[in-house]
Amino acid sequence: MKKLVNDFSTQQISPLSTIRTILLFGNNVSTYKFALCSALIKKNETSYIKFEDLRDDFIKELYKHYIDCPDQWTAGRNSITNAFDDFKLNNDFSNLIKTAEKNIYNNVFDAFHNVGGATISTEFRLFEHDKKSKRLVITDNLNILLQSSSIKKSVENENQSRWTLVEEAWRNKLSPNLLEYHNGEFISINKSKERVNLRSAVNILLPYQHGNCFYCNKKINTFGNKEEHDFPDVDHLLPFKFLTGFNILPLSPNGIWNLVIACQECNRGSNGKFDKPPKKEYFDKLLFRNLLFTEEHRHSLKNAILLSLSANNPIEVEAIMRSVLNKFTLFDSWEPKNKY
Repeated sequence: MKKLVNDFSTQQISPLSTIRTILLFGNNVSTYKFALCSALIKKNETSYIKFEDLRDDFIKELYKHYIDCPDQWTAGRNSITNAFDDFKLNNDFSNLIKTAEKNIYNNVFDAFHNVGGATISTEFRLFEHDKKSKRLVITDNLNILLQSSSIKKSVENENQSRWTLVEEAWRNKLSPNLLEYHNGEFISINKSKERVNLRSAVNILLPYQHGNCFYCNKKINTFGNKEEHDFPDVDHLLPFKFLTGFNILPLSPNGIWNLVIACQECNRGSNGKFDKPPKKEYFDKLLFRNLLFTEEHRHSLKNAILLSLSANNPIEVEAIMRSVLNKFTLFDSWEPKNKY
């Protein structure tokens, strides 16, 4: 596994960290891993799941996204896409299933744990593929996730947000200078230097922070009230006021390169960050996060971060961001009062 991805996955050793690593850095073809994740997370705690018990949820989820975004099949037409097109016309689900069953079990299950050029170690896997019995043997790791309705809901939200992000990247060939998020669903190109609503960036960026506040490391409650201390805010790490008011760099403050998820207490509480730049350790943490984007497999935020920083590779990403940091050395820096 590549070092950056390994460093991310080992920051927190947990089943939730494992599935986030898979969703962020998995090398699966098309978007099968998202459909499989969605089908798995619907299940209750169990010792095994038969292929046939996953099949319908998997196919229906894949079909729903295919109809919305056929571009996700970057390798071109195949028997699955043809079957989806036929199903759209004649609504014959049995025929769709026959075609799907000849294809989906070949590589989907084995590829699910492939991440960063390697395969997740056996001790951390969510299931084992029992080909002979045509079932998945569920590990304690996955059952830990399936025991909690709130964790299942969070995983599915992150999974769907990630899937939507990847689809929009494919749909638009992903050539923006930065990304702007609308209504939790749509991603479009934005070149404005005005403040924009970035709420839906929460489910897209929070997995990179292991579900914690970027600054104090407190567990974020994505279902909480906006006045509660652990409510997620989308924060400009380098202050919006400085980047626009002093016009010290050409990059947009709303760029994905500058956005993190902070708890309400850190972002706007009595001891909050407000318009101060944070201490250098947080900038280094942001740099690590942005370099993680460059390790993604083929799509979405990888191209977005390179284009938003006018960089061609990870080395240039680091050089450009270091040059940005140098512009803030004269200003007082901030850090949270409490760290968890």
